[in-house]
Amino acid sequence: MNYSTVLAASIGAAVLIHLPQAAAQAYPSKYIRVITTYSGGAETIARLIGNKMAERMGQPFVIEATTGANGSIGALTVAKAAPDGYTLLASTGATQIIRGFLVKDVPYDPFRDFTPITHAFDAVGVVATHPGGLSSLRDMIEFGKRFPGKLSYGTTGLGSAYHMAAEQIQQLTGAQFLHVPYKAGTQSITDLVAARVDTAIMVIASSRPFAESGKLRFLATLNSNRFAAFPDLPTVAEVVPGFRPVPLWGGYFGPAKLPENLVQRLHGEFANAIRQPDVTAQMERAGLMLVVAGPGAFAATIKDDVEQLRRLVKTVGILPE
Repeated sequence: MNYSTVLAASIGAAVLIHLPQAAAQAYPSKYIRVITTYSGGAETIARLIGNKMAERMGQPFVIEATTGANGSIGALTVAKAAPDGYTLLASTGATQIIRGFLVKDVPYDPFRDFTPITHAFDAVGVVATHPGGLSSLRDMIEFGKRFPGKLSYGTTGLGSAYHMAAEQIQQLTGAQFLHVPYKAGTQSITDLVAARVDTAIMVIASSRPFAESGKLRFLATLNSNRFAAFPDLPTVAEVVPGFRPVPLWGGYFGPAKLPENLVQRLHGEFANAIRQPDVTAQMERAGLMLVVAGPGAFAATIKDDVEQLRRLVKTVGILPE
């Protein structure tokens, strides 16, 4: 082999070695499609974050709200997409994992079909009562022990995160409550305001105006930390040792096998966008708590949530329909 041949081979090898890095630097070269299963205030925030990402990355972020079948249609679209960073998913624990325990033959797997990128926020869930109801979560638990099955609580349905939160409280304390499942959170709020149910476990976003006007009273939040907008409101875990937050998270995913360099690039950009003051302020108004955890921590959260739900669902006897 002569010198010129060796030189050509060396140059060729150097080019090949640097191709992945060059490709990463070129990303993105076109618009990025973000399919979101969020609704309400979370969808608005997804669009705000999308605008921030577009400014930073120099390409449009096209946000598509696809909430059909409780978000499954949107999730499946991303699961089938090419792992090139141009089709992403903004989704929730309800779509990604809870639905798999409630519905037969969900056409995607939370581990096999997605790459976690960023845990962005946790929706704030609350235990609430009407003004004439019990004064604290501790009193609610004591009533449930003294009079098993007499105190009613509303949720958005059998197997929902809110139902699973109540099941945890009962298992950890020995209290027994009467579950009243509704098809929509607004129905449980209406009945709670009218004192047709004793308590309800729900998202704070829809119930907050009623609490601020004195028509409802919050007893505790379901989250790991206290919510800054209600600093005096305890978490359930402060009253019930061993209580673990239910999956009320929202975050970003790519399809399975999304290259690690793109995962890290996207997480860094999402984290920067989410931490912007106008985004965090909008989150607080929407009843969301800022999290910003990376791919590894997010994957661990999802794994822990699935294991916890599997135990709870088995104990309660819920079967997918």
